[in-house]
Amino acid sequence: MENLTSTPREEINILLLGETGVGKSTFINAFANYFKFNNLDDAISGEIDVLISSTFTITNEDYETKTIKVVSDEDKYDIIDSVGESSTQECGVHVFHADTNKIIRLIDTPGIGDTRGIEYDKKNFENILKNISQHKYLNGICILLKPNNARLNIIFKFCIQELLSHLHKSAKDNIVFCFTNARETFFRPGDTFPVLKKQLQELKEKSNSDIEITAGKEIIYCFDNETFRFLTASKQGIKFTDDERRNFKTSWENSAKESVRLLQYITKRTPHKIIDTISLNNARQMVILFSEPLAEINRNIQENIAKINELKEEIQNDDLTDEDLRNKLYVPCIELKLMLLERPRVVCKNIDCKVQNSNTTMSTCHVKWKKLNVFMLEHNGAMMFGECTSCGCPAKNHKITFYKSETEYLKKIDENIENKISENKIFQIYKQDHIEILHEKIDQFKKIQNTVGEIIIQFTQFLKQNAISIFNDAYVKYLDYIIHLEKEKANTSKNYNKKILDGLEEDKRKYDEKVKILEKMIKNNEQSSCSLSSEDILRLEQQLYSLPNIGKYLQDIKKEEERAFKYRERHHRFYMLNSLTKIFKNS
Repeated sequence: MENLTSTPREEINILLLGETGVGKSTFINAFANYFKFNNLDDAISGEIDVLISSTFTITNEDYETKTIKVVSDEDKYDIIDSVGESSTQECGVHVFHADTNKIIRLIDTPGIGDTRGIEYDKKNFENILKNISQHKYLNGICILLKPNNARLNIIFKFCIQELLSHLHKSAKDNIVFCFTNARETFFRPGDTFPVLKKQLQELKEKSNSDIEITAGKEIIYCFDNETFRFLTASKQGIKFTDDERRNFKTSWENSAKESVRLLQYITKRTPHKIIDTISLNNARQMVILFSEPLAEINRNIQENIAKINELKEEIQNDDLTDEDLRNKLYVPCIELKLMLLERPRVVCKNIDCKVQNSNTTMSTCHVKWKKLNVFMLEHNGAMMFGECTSCGCPAKNHKITFYKSETEYLKKIDENIENKISENKIFQIYKQDHIEILHEKIDQFKKIQNTVGEIIIQFTQFLKQNAISIFNDAYVKYLDYIIHLEKEKANTSKNYNKKILDGLEEDKRKYDEKVKILEKMIKNNEQSSCSLSSEDILRLEQQLYSLPNIGKYLQDIKKEEERAFKYRERHHRFYMLNSLTKIFKNS
């Protein structure tokens, strides 16, 4: 793998979808090597590219079972997933840089038909929508199928019906079907084909002919994933007969030709614009993104109000000298700042984490990070299956972060007061005047607090109305986490201002009350009159950006999320064979 600098290039974005076990990861590995080598013999003698690590078993000539592991450069220090488990637990993005001014981006997705149930399929699909919303358009949507699969209901529902419910119906013109392991069906679709045609016909009828996909040769492609397995097994000493080698050589040639035909078709399609048609999901992801920062903002507001009240009480002291007053003629301001991390970190969010609670600063379980899947495997093996060996907490309680929030304590002085101090006219400044200034500042913070509170409850309403999977209140979970940390401070610090904790608990109580009212309205089907659209959410987002003290903080978080997405992409050099050069020249 190469780390290639990002320069403006024409992009060809291809989304890969398919059921668990269909072979998307092997398809991607094979795809890269079809364009690197002219034939299978060259691949056997050359250095193959492994983009995604995987493990499979094979029986040798003595009928002994052997385990074959293929490891990408990124995973050479990782624990490889067990045989039979899905290789992709999150969306993986592979960017191929060609020698032309174009790049090909393959978006690998979690397998559909998760053994843990349909809710995990919905969560996976939400992840897919989040990923593709980062791009302006899709050139191709490749649905991978097995050639002899007579059951397409689950796959079809999520790959086509669910996708088109979030994209414009014109996305149907960019859909193609790729059959893996097609050598056993003579590089034809096999028994799956009539079932697929029936499903497409039913889709057409249900949509009143709005969505018509004709299953003809131009959108059907047949590959043999086994050729890549043969290649890797050969390189690890597994012996094959001459007949087997000839068969796999033919399969390689057929699959390579299909790869060229597939790219030729996709590059000629009109790109499907998704930046406008996926606005609902963009709004949903923005709400989810801001859940934790808004809880942090709530704590910050409480801290600001508490600090101003402290100063106000000190100024009201009758024993205050002129010199003491001079030193207190300011407005305390605690601003939230975003500090970018040199490298991403994995942090534990478990309330009961002993490692997290033993540090006043952000506790890091793992400094190094390169990929994040269900088990969050790490270079140094610290994150194992199920739990973290750094802190002992479950893997699900950990989160990847590219930044951390810090507070900056400032003393802001009113311009008129500053002039009087500089002119040594302290006697002209009355205590009550400055107390009024502090009152105004408290009122300003409370007004911001009320605005944020109203927006948060509207965000919650929107998520409940539009959740793809079971609603998960990330805001209240993080607010509970912050309250827990404040309680820890209260127990360990003698100078802790308990008004901060009291204010947060009051915010939590009010929020819970409003959510109960909202849930009752939804249960009684009373929410239609006040339902929120994605446009409403984007308007509320702009309202947050306009708020003093916190607007820039939220904008910075939004920018960093976009930067984090780019960080997750894996970049590869695409070797320009004559076939690929012709495709790009003609597109």
